[in-house]
Amino acid sequence: MSETRIDPTAMGLLFIGFITLVIGLYGIDAYRGTSADPLIGFSVFAVALLGGIALAVIALFAYKANSNFGASLFGWIALSLLLLAAVGHAFEGIFFFEMSGSWFLWIVIAIFYLIFTVWAFLADSPKMLLGVLVLTALVFLFLGLAMNAEGDTVKTMSLLMGIFAILDFLLATYLGLALTEDCAKCGKLKVL
Repeated sequence: MSETRIDPTAMGLLFIGFITLVIGLYGIDAYRGTSADPLIGFSVFAVALLGGIALAVIALFAYKANSNFGASLFGWIALSLLLLAAVGHAFEGIFFFEMSGSWFLWIVIAIFYLIFTVWAFLADSPKMLLGVLVLTALVFLFLGLAMNAEGDTVKTMSLLMGIFAILDFLLATYLGLALTEDCAKCGKLKVL
């Protein structure tokens, strides 16, 4: 049997790309005001729940690969997504979690993403990762602001969240693919 190891960083970035694409499409849909799919809001919370669980497992893989940064970052992303899922009542019947009016939690989450950005910068990580982290901070910031705004401000915050999430999807997916062994061998995608 061959010894095959999973690259938790590439896999985690690809998961982040998928999750931020769903969040971005939701933000743009919320800005339009007329939903193409009435269940799109629920799908965001379902993706947050399943993505949070998947990224918690990826954090364990990063820990086993002796990546302190990867384990910490993917663990933080998992916690952020599970909090988002809880806001969407994904844990209804298990425990009660009410977040209406608590914009401060989303600001704290965004601040911690910026702390991870500083850590990544000091560790001389790829510059694209810094972009992914800053964009993820902005996605969570505007998500929290949109959830606690009223009137036209909700639409503006949703649009900004959607735009930053789509950009995050593009960067995270590119970086995730560029870090995979197969793409690294072909030399077509460069890690910047």
